Amino acid sequence: MSAGAAPRRVFVLGGGASLGAHQVGALRYLDERGIRPDAIVASSIGVINACLYASGGVEHMEEAWTGIGSIATKFRPSLRHNPISGFSLFSMDPLAEAVERYIDFERVLHSPLDLSFVVLNLSRGEGQFASNRGVRSARDLRTLSRAGYAIPMLFPPVRHRGEYYVDGGFAWNVPVLQAIEMGASEVFVLAVIASELPYKKGFRTPLEYYGRLADVMWRTIGNVGYVTTRIDRDGSYQGVPVTVLQPTEQHAGFSPLSLFSWSAARTRRLITAGYSDAKRELSRRGRGAASGAAAQPPVPAVEPAFRHEVA
Repeated sequence: MSAGAAPRRVFVLGGGASLGAHQVGALRYLDERGIRPDAIVASSIGVINACLYASGGVEHMEEAWTGIGSIATKFRPSLRHNPISGFSLFSMDPLAEAVERYIDFERVLHSPLDLSFVVLNLSRGEGQFASNRGVRSARDLRTLSRAGYAIPMLFPPVRHRGEYYVDGGFAWNVPVLQAIEMGASEVFVLAVIASELPYKKGFRTPLEYYGRLADVMWRTIGNVGYVTTRIDRDGSYQGVPVTVLQPTEQHAGFSPLSLFSWSAARTRRLITAGYSDAKRELSRRGRGAASGAAAQPPVPAVEPAFRHEVA
């Protein structure tokens, strides 16, 4: 950030399907402490949460998450979108229509918040960012927000101005660098995939081994952009304080069935966990009270991957 520039707090909302409910609880705690974003950069489920937040704040997010209902009923193939003659297993329309009942795209477009979404442009073969400052209309914003959570193979690619886009979370799920490029003076990473796994000394069966392998891949891919960023030991990156709020080991590991379980009861449990995890982490760092500029540089909750040498 250039000298004399106004402080700019950027929230990073990572992806993780139904685990995104954890972000709702974390945002609730931050909001109660007066810690609110000037900008949000998001991927996958974080795109939905960013749009919900810009549409009506945390209470509106809670209403949406508990009101959408079971996500299992939203996964339906169609004549056009199916695994036989289409590019996906399911149509995206049922899920998008359920989510968009709670999103005011005109309000998001003109929000004082700068919103930036990670997408993969399949036509150009590159990762890109779409923002509410760069689109031409609320309709374009709606289209690109859908692209932000169009999980490849599960949902079809989204076409926008002749090019094809999908969820960018597989390439850059927790885009810390984009937050820095947006001029952040302080970054809050709201990751929904735990970056710490419980220690595993051995494997009794092949199933345990393959399960552990899936957990490690999920932990790493799900936190790309954070665990591979060399955050300094004082908890800063390029001089910018970075606070990471994430689930504990209780929610670690890869579970396909629970990943798409969007029941009201499970959603409430994740919201409660997000609130508790944020409270614990900020209290540990002495950030429990409302704050404007960053306090003392925090100690990182988790060191980035590939920092440790093999013993």
